[in-house]
Amino acid sequence: MRMLLAAASLLLATLSMAEAQMAQPVAALPIVQRWIRFVDPQEMAFQIELPQGWQNAAGTARLNALQFRNWVATKSPDGLTIVAINDPREWSYIAPSPLVAAAGFRPGSLYNGGGGTVYTVAPRQSGQQYSASWGLRRLAELCSGAHVVDSRPRPDLAERFNVYSRPFGIIRDVGEATFVCQKDNLSMTAYALASMTYLGQTGIWYYDGLAAFLAPAPVSGVAAGVLAHMVGSFQFNPQWLARVSNTAADIARAAAQSNAAISDSIMRGWEARGAVMDKIMEAGSRARLGIDIYSDPGTGTQYTVAAGHNFYWANPQGRVVGTDADTAPPGFGRLNHVPP
Repeated sequence: MRMLLAAASLLLATLSMAEAQMAQPVAALPIVQRWIRFVDPQEMAFQIELPQGWQNAAGTARLNALQFRNWVATKSPDGLTIVAINDPREWSYIAPSPLVAAAGFRPGSLYNGGGGTVYTVAPRQSGQQYSASWGLRRLAELCSGAHVVDSRPRPDLAERFNVYSRPFGIIRDVGEATFVCQKDNLSMTAYALASMTYLGQTGIWYYDGLAAFLAPAPVSGVAAGVLAHMVGSFQFNPQWLARVSNTAADIARAAAQSNAAISDSIMRGWEARGAVMDKIMEAGSRARLGIDIYSDPGTGTQYTVAAGHNFYWANPQGRVVGTDADTAPPGFGRLNHVPP
């Protein structure tokens, strides 16, 4: 009898372990319930609102007194979703020309522009081209099989910027690209919007604004909403601008209007895919998008998850898995469904 009981207990334990092992990775993203004000810790050049509880970083990177990059990056607790503004590893370029070639500079070489400035010799790219090429370079480090599924110019945004920059002999161009790739057995979606600057006849060109995200495909619209909020909340410090530019007031005004336009564009472009949080709380929107909302009773964190499982679980690192049986995977706690 004891042997039968022991065998039955072993069988039950084995079945429970098998069910727990059937837990599947789930596309999930915490719903941002509170934003915190984050100030550039290096030069106090700007402030921005970032999600509380995420892995937040920002700063101002400098090559020299004239070349610098304000940048922001935030990563969801599980590390799968990344939202970024600007890239501190990308600097400025100068287009190939007979004059540049005569000086011995070929494409890919570094050109000294004087005053300590450095430019990479490279053919000029449009906003559409740059958003695609930059996105593929960065995604090669973050996921596998990345490729562009859509890209287009954004003359509507470019013209808004050119109203302010054209009188200074500066031309702007804007474009965007959308990508897909794979990471941790999940289908991922990425997006990049690039605003480019071309300095007249000098041949110098560079991006003056990048906005991008990478997220599990089912919750990519939610990530777009996070990006739109971040861009819209970005503000330069007037005192810092006054130190680096003699047209600080003009730059601040143009930056505010540019950020508002980009934020609105991202929100409208991704609204149908879940960028507006109030809408995805509705039952109809959840069904249409193939997502649902679950909450961690211990922390109060709410997650947007890809539908398809009977039960959802999260570990302390914010990783979410789904099961068909009500059996907790080791190290995971059960999430509760949040009704519409």
